Amino acid sequence: MDWMRKGLIGLGLFFGMWSAHAQLGPVECMPEWGQAGWSNPALLHPSGGQLWIGGLAGSQIGFSHSGPSAYDFISADGAVDPSLMLERMDSVETIGFRAEVPLFALSFRDKNRFEFRLRSRFVADQQFNYDRDLFAMGWKGNGHPDLIGRPISFSDFGLNTQGYFDHSLSVGAMVTEEKFWLGWGVHILNGVGAFQTETFDATWYTDSVDYSWTLEGEAAIQSAGVDLDSLVSNADPLTYSGGGLPPILGSGVAFDVGFLWRVSPKFSLEGSMEGRGSIRWLKSISKQQVDPGQFVLQGMDVVGLLSSADSLSLPDSLPSMFDTWAGDMADSLQGAFELDSKGDEMPAFSTPVQETWRLGFRIRPSESVEITGLAYRQFRFDRRTDGFLLGLTHRIGTHVATHVQAQFRDQSWSFGAGLSLRGGPLRIAASAQNVPGLLYPLESGHWQGQFGIGFEMGYKKEKQKRRKSGQPATGKGMWH
Repeated sequence: MDWMRKGLIGLGLFFGMWSAHAQLGPVECMPEWGQAGWSNPALLHPSGGQLWIGGLAGSQIGFSHSGPSAYDFISADGAVDPSLMLERMDSVETIGFRAEVPLFALSFRDKNRFEFRLRSRFVADQQFNYDRDLFAMGWKGNGHPDLIGRPISFSDFGLNTQGYFDHSLSVGAMVTEEKFWLGWGVHILNGVGAFQTETFDATWYTDSVDYSWTLEGEAAIQSAGVDLDSLVSNADPLTYSGGGLPPILGSGVAFDVGFLWRVSPKFSLEGSMEGRGSIRWLKSISKQQVDPGQFVLQGMDVVGLLSSADSLSLPDSLPSMFDTWAGDMADSLQGAFELDSKGDEMPAFSTPVQETWRLGFRIRPSESVEITGLAYRQFRFDRRTDGFLLGLTHRIGTHVATHVQAQFRDQSWSFGAGLSLRGGPLRIAASAQNVPGLLYPLESGHWQGQFGIGFEMGYKKEKQKRRKSGQPATGKGMWH
């Protein structure tokens, strides 16, 4: 059939995209979830309108780790094999955390022609990058033959974190009668705090002759809403006090755009760009910097200490040797990490928000079954990750929708699921991007879950219309 041929062409385009470490969830595929209209503003919700209030409007929390899972290097009896862990690590690994707490969401729809949406939410996003060489040196020791005499760089270390309010407006509209929809959205971003590693360039070197070691480099971090001077001195790191909401310390704008093209009644193409923008931090900016000339540590010169010791009294001299080394080390540390605080002269800095590009298709072999394929590219801070998703949605009238999906990222598969239940005007939905990650967390590098309760408007009018037409109250619903 023609729609199947077009579907196979779409599959070819789909599998021709990239793959790696980002994650999408059932909310990206199911219009019943209001989130789908924010992922692609051209997708319209099946009901006449929605109202989602507070944290019940689809709160979600996610944690991801690009490195090996615990069971990759821990046996069933609890034995840890650090060598196996190092073998399965890339040179740079990333730990990510993201939480979204909706405050308010509202939408109105005019049949298949138009949908208008408003939403406010709070987002906390964090990403930590670390080097494998740090664990290699901790396990093998800096005098190991694999490490001694060569520089070990830790330049990939970095921490980026931010918290902000996202107030959004989104519109989806039909351009060609029952054929083509376009959507756009704008996000007004109000930042409440950020921490950024601007520079971290450190190198460890162990001398192959006397086993002394040196750590050299420079580091610079900057923040808004966090007082680094207080943080270093173990005082309260926050620049504000008291209850209530924190002050707004940064602002920015982000944009969305998307399309949905119904090629045939059973086959559609879609694509979107979500969240292209950044936050510029304007207030309470501080910076701590370690100059290259100061960032030098000198370790123990074992050969020199042994050559100057009396071999007959060597055991008695060991304590004094280590006392001398510890004193010299303390003196070195005092001058190594002198922080140069930058205050009023620091310029404002910017941090990007999460940006996702999607391209995919939807195939409807029947009224109740829909197959979704999405290839995507996602940007978080300084990391770019890619992947693809294949999902199956089954709908029972307008009351029940189930979704299962398989997703390839980070050279491995994850399997997610979603459920949406409607009773009268009440909609309850729950989903997870990777169900095994929730059931077996030590075997997975990704944990995520989302739950929401909302109200749908126009239910009575929809029910009356079906009764007048002789259709059952459950009906087929309104789907693209």
